[in-house]
Amino acid sequence: MKHITIILLLSMSILSCHAQLALTEMYSNTINGEYYKDLNNDLGTLTGTWSFNEGDEIFIIKFNLKEHFLMTSSVYDTYYYEDILFGEYQYINENGFQIINTLAQIDLNSENPYEHSMYGNYIMEATHIPVCSDCLPDERRVEVYIEDPERSYFDYNMIIRHVPAQQSGTPEHIILTIKRTDMAIVPQGQPEGARLPTYRELILYKQ
Repeated sequence: MKHITIILLLSMSILSCHAQLALTEMYSNTINGEYYKDLNNDLGTLTGTWSFNEGDEIFIIKFNLKEHFLMTSSVYDTYYYEDILFGEYQYINENGFQIINTLAQIDLNSENPYEHSMYGNYIMEATHIPVCSDCLPDERRVEVYIEDPERSYFDYNMIIRHVPAQQSGTPEHIILTIKRTDMAIVPQGQPEGARLPTYRELILYKQ
């Protein structure tokens, strides 16, 4: 009976091991069935509300983190799990006019981060283009997508650098740059100008 019990326990242990997903760092290559977890908290440090305020210009972003989100592809017949950052934002331009405000939508569609105005989890090393000359050797940045809800035909990327208070001697903040892709198909009769503050470094402080 004791021998049978040991065999059963061993079998259960083996099954349990096979049932667990491997935890893989976010910036490693995609492997079918694995869980790409934010092991170094690169995404986690960005959660919360951040604010830029210079004169009449205001840019506020709010990030949440969705953990263990299932990604599937019927085209490639693959699936994996990931941690992904998502959020909403408000932008008031230098003339004091509110251009975009999606902050109220942060708690909507919380089960699908890709339904939000900002989402992503691409982790970049300091030497990744664009090179971060001010970064520490082991410092990493995060790149996410940011969308203009009224001009969805434009594609934007936002690169974010997190600076802890003890590193700079100033309050905790992030430094971000928004870039628009060079090509876009603008529907006939629709505006062609970008409404986001692109190609500038903005410093946002933790609220």
